[in-house]
Amino acid sequence: MDENKKWMHKETERQRRQEMGDLCTTLRSLLPVEYIKGKRSNSDHVNEAVNYINHLRNKVKQLQAKRDELIKVSNLSAIESPDSGSSGTTHLPPFVIVHPLPGGLIEIMCNYSFRKCVFPLSRVLEMLFQEGLNVVSSTSTKTDGRFMHTIRLEVPCLFNCD
Repeated sequence: MDENKKWMHKETERQRRQEMGDLCTTLRSLLPVEYIKGKRSNSDHVNEAVNYINHLRNKVKQLQAKRDELIKVSNLSAIESPDSGSSGTTHLPPFVIVHPLPGGLIEIMCNYSFRKCVFPLSRVLEMLFQEGLNVVSSTSTKTDGRFMHTIRLEVPCLFNCD
């Protein structure tokens, strides 16, 4: 009976170690090369994963601050002019939506009324280039007195690091 318990315990422990090894391999594959270079142990990789997550959190905070600054700039450059009787969505405030897309892309959508706000699209693009982000495509449309700019970016080593 004791032999059977020992064997079951040994087998359970072997399966646990195998699963931990597989999970560590998966974690390692998700980290950029600079975070795993020269590291050998699983604990080193877990520690570097924590560092990478903290790096990404800081980057998100920086990007949110820049987005908020862009919104602030667009609101400050608002032109005080009376509505010329147009209805619909011209009274809505400007807004910016940022969301990830498959394949390491990010899409930024900027929507604003051209009667109430002059949105500095060129400044947005300039800031994106300064951040090292590659613009894949940019489209602009005008509907119901509002501009909609859609910018798709390739984000190097932020979401898609192989």
